[in-house]
Amino acid sequence: MINEYFWEQVKKVCRITKITQKDLALTCNVPYSTFKGWMQKNYFPTVIDGYIIAAKLGVSVEFLVTGQISDTKKVVENIRTLLHRAEENLRRLPDGK
Repeated sequence: MINEYFWEQVKKVCRITKITQKDLALTCNVPYSTFKGWMQKNYFPTVIDGYIIAAKLGVSVEFLVTGQISDTKKVVENIRTLLHRAEENLRRLPDGK
């Protein structure tokens, strides 16, 4: 289950970074009892809470969900290609005068 994997990744990163789950909960402004309950019940946090947890751990939400680090270089290259195409299309438009 993805939920279980998410929390396993959180625990793993906590161990590596030597941050306690209680400290992580506090830095995320989530009561520890709530945070602990999420982990025990494999409850997926809200998107915003998931983002905050990932940010506080210094990883992406994608990493917590999939265990994979996104290929930022490929994403940036795709965006550049799309921007280039958009610029070309804009140049072909009549200037409206």
